[in-house]
Amino acid sequence: MNTTVVGAYPKISDEHQELRRALHKADRGELDDASLAVAFDEATEWAIGELADVGIDVINDGQIRWDDLLAPFAKAWRNCERGPLERFYDNNTYFRQPIIKGPIETDGQTLVRDFTFADGKLRGRAQLKAAVCGPLTFATLTAEDHHYKDLETRTLAIADALAKELAGLGAAGAKIVDVEEPALAAHPELIDLERAALARLAKGGVTVALYPYFFPIDKIIEKLDVPPVGILGVDARSRETSPKAIERLGAWKGTVSLGVIDARNTRIETPRETGELVDAALKQLRDERRLILSTTTGLEYLPHDVATKKLNALVDAARAAKGVPA
Repeated sequence: MNTTVVGAYPKISDEHQELRRALHKADRGELDDASLAVAFDEATEWAIGELADVGIDVINDGQIRWDDLLAPFAKAWRNCERGPLERFYDNNTYFRQPIIKGPIETDGQTLVRDFTFADGKLRGRAQLKAAVCGPLTFATLTAEDHHYKDLETRTLAIADALAKELAGLGAAGAKIVDVEEPALAAHPELIDLERAALARLAKGGVTVALYPYFFPIDKIIEKLDVPPVGILGVDARSRETSPKAIERLGAWKGTVSLGVIDARNTRIETPRETGELVDAALKQLRDERRLILSTTTGLEYLPHDVATKKLNALVDAARAAKGVPA
């Protein structure tokens, strides 16, 4: 049974402080952009090395360069920019809301260089996947829109831009692209708009792993079984009601990335706790090949030492599911 992670990895640890020092120097004008880019590359290599070495099967690049989930796209897309700070859902973290000044345009290369860099450094130690912000999340968190007339038009335009990003990543070798879509979990009433946006993403030609995290999605799981979604991220751990989603998995035809490790809680899951969730999911899916074990969201919300313990718990859960001693 394979394992994967979602979202951003902690950017620093007690031993690994180089990126923090580089950022401080850049803020003081003591480090140029080229040198800062090297620091980001080195931190990315460190992060993917940790993820691969602990035994995670499918990893991302740690999103070390990302200021927040929306930042890479708000920075790179034409007629977009980053605006005011806002709290990111119910987390103690903040992001900059996008401002849209005209029609969104992209060449689809926003993340290609970073993906290629990480893939080259991995050298086959794990499979590398890519990730993008979900269209509904970008659209609903936009602070100002001076071009599109309403949420639907904006969301679909963003989906078209993301389809180009997916195509670019696919051409660079990405087989799976995570679409991180917390807005759908926060606003399940927008499921029809999400489905329309997903149809636009199908033009990207890659397998989409859809992750609507932070809030329960049990009531909309069946409606997400649409192309190009081949993998659905399901949080089975972070809330008391989370396991209810497992009961709905019988209607899902694709692969499930089951969040058995709570990435926003410092408590380390026991083998018994993860095992019960895996057993319950397998009763619904009836095929262990359709089950991947994952974190519930990005490990960036945890201190690095706790994050590494969570990764070990995730790998142990997968080994236990295979009948291999931890």
